[in-house]
Amino acid sequence: MDNRQTPFHGGGSSSPDEQYYRQLKEYSKMDGTDYFDSYVDFEFQQYDRYHTGGQPSYPQFPQQRRNSPATNRKGSNSARAQSNSPARQRRHGADGKSRMTHGRTVKSRDNRDLKMREEPAKQVNRQPAKAEQLQGGSKNLEGKKKKSILKRILITVFALVFLGFAVYNLLALYLVGKVNVVETKKRDDSISATMKSDDVKNILIIGSDTRNMEDLGRTDSMIVLSINTKKKQMTIVSLMRDMYLPLVGYANDGTKMYDDEEPDGLYRNKLNSAFVFGGAELLMDTIKYNFGIDIDDYVYFDFESFIQIIDAIGGIELDISDEEAKVMNDNIKEQNKVLKKDTNKDLLSGGGKQTVNGNQALAYSRLRYVGNADFERTQRQRTVMMNVIKKTKDSGIFTKFGFAKAATNDLITNMNKSQLFSYAYKLPFYMGYDLKELRIPADGSYEFGSHKGGQSTVDVDIEKCRQLIKKELYD
Repeated sequence: MDNRQTPFHGGGSSSPDEQYYRQLKEYSKMDGTDYFDSYVDFEFQQYDRYHTGGQPSYPQFPQQRRNSPATNRKGSNSARAQSNSPARQRRHGADGKSRMTHGRTVKSRDNRDLKMREEPAKQVNRQPAKAEQLQGGSKNLEGKKKKSILKRILITVFALVFLGFAVYNLLALYLVGKVNVVETKKRDDSISATMKSDDVKNILIIGSDTRNMEDLGRTDSMIVLSINTKKKQMTIVSLMRDMYLPLVGYANDGTKMYDDEEPDGLYRNKLNSAFVFGGAELLMDTIKYNFGIDIDDYVYFDFESFIQIIDAIGGIELDISDEEAKVMNDNIKEQNKVLKKDTNKDLLSGGGKQTVNGNQALAYSRLRYVGNADFERTQRQRTVMMNVIKKTKDSGIFTKFGFAKAATNDLITNMNKSQLFSYAYKLPFYMGYDLKELRIPADGSYEFGSHKGGQSTVDVDIEKCRQLIKKELYD
């Protein structure tokens, strides 16, 4: 008879654990199997581990197992090995070997002994480890939440950027589609630029009083917009219309410009006449020949396009003298007749710092007989252009779109759609560049002259002009 006592000595009603161990003792008496020695009731063990914090509620019996009457009983080992008990067969199999129970292998008896000796020491540190694990788990959960929030923010930002990019693409396609692209006519390939750089792009801006480019009137303004991506600088270069220069290139009829009366055979005239004789191509070739500038692209604006651009950004601020205001009103009346407006519309009441609309800004840019003739005229044109760029740069997205729409509405250029689309992408970056201005010829590089029937001209020192251009645009 097994005189082993259960580990429960308290009074009162029996607990489930006490009932469990009493049953094990009864089964041990009945078939001679030491169920206390098997330690394979994994359902019970797992219940304890998962529902009591990992500490088993039943005691360990390393000493009892060695001194157990059942284990010392003669033939008890063979009896256990040969037992046909269904419970034992499920745990050990008919051959007495260990089996997998709930995905885990029952360990050998020796290993169990070693484990049982070590477990009391482990139990001392289990509860603190449990608290640390809970704290660590909380931190991990908090970290996962932060990562999830960050992931959502990144996805949202990416979606907004992608949406903005898509909208910008659609607007760029729309605006580029409005531009009137024309083919480049015959150019003089014998002319080579002495100043070239991959970092510098020059675009010729042509303004004329005529309402149609095909009329080929004399150009009112000739401005080179030079963009230096390395220096992050945009320079507005005014070319004075009265410069007396060789006009080199092809005329409108396809013949090369020449003059038999000149020793070098070159035809000379004022720069603004080049557009009349050979269009934008002769004007670009003449600029390249005389000043060494690499220039192959142009845009053309008539005065109506100019007015629309200024109005699209809500006008610009100008400081106007009383004398300028008086002559401006004469120009405004003339423009109103062409635009079929009331003659007295947009007239100024006087000078001073004020915001002007497109019609008034055009009259200001056309002033020639106030101040130092064409020198101040080109200065006014640069002032207007710089104010337009500055205001557009500082304006909101809708104003910028209005400016782009007005600028492309009647724009004529020889740049293809791919070039225009490329500029549409780069334009926001260009708007952040430093803005400078330059006049050719500069002070000290010209003198006044008279040629061809006594017409007044500006005779320039070509070499000085080239040195200045190289310094400001390329160096």
